[in-house]
Amino acid sequence: MKIGSTTGYNDKMMAIVEPEAARAGYKPDFSITPDSTGGHGRPFPYMVFRNLEALGVSCVRKAAKVGDTVSDIKEGTAAGVISIGVVEGSSEMGLTQDECEGLAPAERDAVCERVAATFRAAGADAVIRNLSELPTLLAEIA
Repeated sequence: MKIGSTTGYNDKMMAIVEPEAARAGYKPDFSITPDSTGGHGRPFPYMVFRNLEALGVSCVRKAAKVGDTVSDIKEGTAAGVISIGVVEGSSEMGLTQDECEGLAPAERDAVCERVAATFRAAGADAVIRNLSELPTLLAEIA
């Protein structure tokens, strides 16, 4: 498996973010910003297409876009790849970790279902509660 990354940040910001992410263990095989696609970031499909090209993926249905915003979902659907929404910690959820953990289980479930419904309405092929569910989902759809 190869990991490509798209972002809403520009190249200058990514020069700050990427080294910190690498220290935390996240180092994609390829990453791109809207600066490299003429300013056409999400929800346009061009950053996904550049990832596919750089990673040697010739079939869009063999790739997945995983994201935590409606723009991520729309980027994935526009590119024709499998689009997966991640609920917990998402921008759409709009809660800090402490705020989320402070909710009663039923309240947390209701917030998660609201976010999942938003991602589905945006065109997500699948929605997962958190990234721990991603390997199982990818194995199922491979």
